[in-house]
Amino acid sequence: MIKARSARIEEFEKVVELINKVFRTTRGHEPTMQQEFPLLINKNNVENMVIVEKEQEIVSDVNYLIQDVLVQGTKVKVASIGGVCTDPKHERKGYASKILDYVEKKLYEEGVEVLLISGNRTLYTRRMCSRVKNFYKYTIKPEDIILDLCIEEYDEKYLNQMINRYHQSSTRYVRTKEQFKMLLKAGTIPWGTYTYKKLVIKKEDKLIGYMVIRLIDEEKRRGEIIELNIPNHYVRDIIAHIAYQYDLNDVDYWVHVKDTQNHLENYDEVNIDDLHGTIKIIHYEKLCKSLYDYFVQYVEQELLDHMEFKDLDVGYLMKYKNEAFFIKDVEKLNQLFFAGLVDEKELEGKTNIENFIRSVFPLPFIWPANLNYQ
Repeated sequence: MIKARSARIEEFEKVVELINKVFRTTRGHEPTMQQEFPLLINKNNVENMVIVEKEQEIVSDVNYLIQDVLVQGTKVKVASIGGVCTDPKHERKGYASKILDYVEKKLYEEGVEVLLISGNRTLYTRRMCSRVKNFYKYTIKPEDIILDLCIEEYDEKYLNQMINRYHQSSTRYVRTKEQFKMLLKAGTIPWGTYTYKKLVIKKEDKLIGYMVIRLIDEEKRRGEIIELNIPNHYVRDIIAHIAYQYDLNDVDYWVHVKDTQNHLENYDEVNIDDLHGTIKIIHYEKLCKSLYDYFVQYVEQELLDHMEFKDLDVGYLMKYKNEAFFIKDVEKLNQLFFAGLVDEKELEGKTNIENFIRSVFPLPFIWPANLNYQ
């Protein structure tokens, strides 16, 4: 019988070899996955590199990394899954699904509240990992703009100032200094059609922000903002200037629908877009408990103190005194929490629960495809 299990430390190199084979070398790229994802693919994380072995050969692998995410200052325990792979000789045998079943059970036991997956294929969506629309994607075209700012290539002398700016955001990944420095390097390793620019922005010789941009050299040369921390009134002009400087057709920049202070007023195009990859609530009751300090910022204490959140065998319950709102499956739960979607008819006669839902959802959330992308 084939069983999923954590990789052993002596198997680490073989697991890395499989990951590189699937994602890099068979596609004509250098075997750089360990360098690109140093937190996820790491001997210290080997317990969370889960494999299927057949005839002493590692044939499939799923990796996860547990990190803390702040939601307006409230800490949520999040796991990111990445590097999901099966040796081409052993595909279509359900090995990855078996590992994912094992991993989800393990995540629940470890108190993980939310799961992020870097992909959106049916392997994930059929297990109710959801695509949720909760980000504005701004597209900005190049423009030859003269700025009263200085834009320079990153130098390590700016690291502490960048870290300081990063930690001023109340919704973000929790990073140590070592992680920030490591990710700044690992998250910008060029491969395939991707190269990167790490830029600092200065005004009157004072650092006012930084940008990490991915340059994609395909049929149309374009850019994607990986991270950006700049006073909002400069953002559009700086991106347009960078697009012109690097001969890009356009640049995409994502801002959460709740992040109103960073919404742009000037842009070339805007669309509502999916959160990168897919997302799933793993531990509903624990998540709601963790979010108490977020909830109480938006609803009255009395209302919140009478709210109940329960996992049921057949769904999820949200209750206020004699008002009960039932959510039948995790797909609907994901859409409620992260996209703010709810059936209006199901809220009829539930004034307090409706007030709660309208006040707190969708949750502000991170853009997962930033430097922490693992």
